[in-house]
Amino acid sequence: MITIRVWKRVVLTLAISGLICAGAAAQPANNNCAAALPLSEGSTPFNTAGATNDGPAASCGQIGADIWYTYTATCDSTVVMSMCGTGASSNYDAMLVVYNGASCVGAEIACNDDFCGSGLGSQVSFPATNGQQFKVRVAGWSGAQGSGVLNVICQPPFPGDNCPNAVAITEGSYTGTTAGASNDGSADCGSSASSADVWYRYTATQDCELWIDTCGSSFDTVLSAHTGCPGTPANQLACNDDTCGVGSRVIVNVTSGTTYWIRIAGWQGATGSYALHVLCQQPSAPGADAYIGEINQFQQFGRLGDVVGCALDSPLCNAGTQPLDWYGNPDPRHPFAAFNMYRLMSDRFEQIGQSWCKHGFGAGQSDACGFGCIPYPNSTHLGVGCSDTYDAGTNANQQFLGPRYEINPWTGSYTYPGSYLQLHANDPHNPVEHRLQLHDADLAAAQNPGAVYVGEVYIVCHDDVNHMNSSGREPVTVTGVPGGVWNFNVGAPATVNGPAIQSWPGATLTTIPPNLIDDGRSILAVKVTDIGNGTWHYEYALYNHDMDRAVRSLRIPVASTTVVTNIGFHAVESGGEGYNNAPWTSAIAGGALTWSTDPYEVNPAANPLRWGTLYNFRFDANVGPAQSIGTLGLYKPGTPATLTGVTQGPSGAVGLGDMNQDAHVDLRDVAAFDNCFTGSGGAPATNDCEPAHFDGDTDIDLTDYAGLEAVLTGP
Repeated sequence: MITIRVWKRVVLTLAISGLICAGAAAQPANNNCAAALPLSEGSTPFNTAGATNDGPAASCGQIGADIWYTYTATCDSTVVMSMCGTGASSNYDAMLVVYNGASCVGAEIACNDDFCGSGLGSQVSFPATNGQQFKVRVAGWSGAQGSGVLNVICQPPFPGDNCPNAVAITEGSYTGTTAGASNDGSADCGSSASSADVWYRYTATQDCELWIDTCGSSFDTVLSAHTGCPGTPANQLACNDDTCGVGSRVIVNVTSGTTYWIRIAGWQGATGSYALHVLCQQPSAPGADAYIGEINQFQQFGRLGDVVGCALDSPLCNAGTQPLDWYGNPDPRHPFAAFNMYRLMSDRFEQIGQSWCKHGFGAGQSDACGFGCIPYPNSTHLGVGCSDTYDAGTNANQQFLGPRYEINPWTGSYTYPGSYLQLHANDPHNPVEHRLQLHDADLAAAQNPGAVYVGEVYIVCHDDVNHMNSSGREPVTVTGVPGGVWNFNVGAPATVNGPAIQSWPGATLTTIPPNLIDDGRSILAVKVTDIGNGTWHYEYALYNHDMDRAVRSLRIPVASTTVVTNIGFHAVESGGEGYNNAPWTSAIAGGALTWSTDPYEVNPAANPLRWGTLYNFRFDANVGPAQSIGTLGLYKPGTPATLTGVTQGPSGAVGLGDMNQDAHVDLRDVAAFDNCFTGSGGAPATNDCEPAHFDGDTDIDLTDYAGLEAVLTGP
């Protein structure tokens, strides 16, 4: 019995000992620096369980159990090793240290603890040359152990990674990513002092207010502007985190000839793709400034046959210095909200729907734009910095919708007595009437392969000091089937201020006229594509933002030897406002290709390009592009009769007013023009008189004379 008991005790002891041995973690194969494993670009899982410490102290914290790798660089650039971001991870408080050279006694060149937003993972970046070797130490703070995934990137030179190599930019939109970037700057907001950052350099060409934003970015950005490099809180002009969703916005006053640095980073180490928008505009005069905030709703509210009636919400903020008027009818001093829909497909940017105007009737006092609201004591005004958002359902209410033509977009004037809302607001309405009307054929995926849609909110106010930020646009994801209910997702990216035509990638935009007098402006955009076989495709989009007199013609110079084919035109339906929706006619005469609708004097209900509306013009030509002059003929009577702006057209054409064809319009052209005007220089249709045809018709009259005067005295 005793033997048996002893035997049992021995067996039990061995069993317990075995359990203890089985439960202890084995040391990793690369527990010691001398046994370091090779490390390459890509993702490498690691586990420090059972590891011991055999390295020196680290500069970035109390280092504990460690494992080792040997890394050989494959590029002449920056190496980024990270436990943050897509595919990377750390389930414990990890540390990361890099030493120079292949031996275990190299100098420390990078060390980090707690880089990632979670506070657990780490990231380092350091310069390297192809073939250079490093020792990499993965450890834990104060003895912590665990597992994770280490991502290694040896990337080509990263655009704007370092402030001295900042990318030079002008006004416009830019895209990029901070993933893989290093850190060499800081700012005093957004917890971004150690975040990966990229840099841009902007040199002001005029004294202006520089609006910079990352609205529409895919991650939580932190944006700052600086007067020096590298950027720090000491030379910081402005810093912002989370103005437009997770996007950021700063506004700084800049001086002509001075260079400024723009830093894009992430909140607590966040990285990702960003969109950067830069706009230099004259500071608004004191007053109310209608500004579009974040659009969140786009809904269908009715159907009639193959047409659906929709509406968006209208987040209006007051970015000005004075309260904004918001009296309800019959008082005309209130906002008017119009809604538009555009489609980008096959490199064409077309408007496919528009609504009547929603009349505001009272203001709330929220702070949707983050300007800091100073509430007005009642609903007759929107306080400074405040916001008011009418939801899509309210904006779809047909009792508040009136025609656009009753509103002057430049002055914001409106007369209630005798208006549609006074006479017909309570009339029966069909399910789509006056709402943003869209055809099934323009939304169906099968009929619109690869289409990208853009929704737009544009709000006119009589006391608005800056019309250009009174519209905002956002990409829209459309799902559904014809005959059913369409779903419109405007969740991301964030709303961007400015007219939707600015979303046409690669287009060249010209504002006409560049200097305003007593009416608004249009924007002429163009893209020219080489389609092979010695042929180029010319695609124009003309958008009337706030020009009350409207546009009745577009003229593009074309040389008599140029072969023009496939002339086209597209216009959105007017939505029952009394215009005839007839396509503009095209003609080649007088050295130009001209599209036009009937003059106002002939037909007050023709089809002019009205405010908040975009029309398209296109053709093919056997001649490549050159700088040219686009001429707009205005619809409503007044002076001037035409406006001009620089665009692209077939090369070889003579510019308007360039009578002696020396590429300049000056006093030397006046005598030749007078000869054509009086007929003493020959028949008006001769080639010598082609540059005199400002209005695009076949004769030379006072309208053309006014056009020459405008070119001579204008920019």
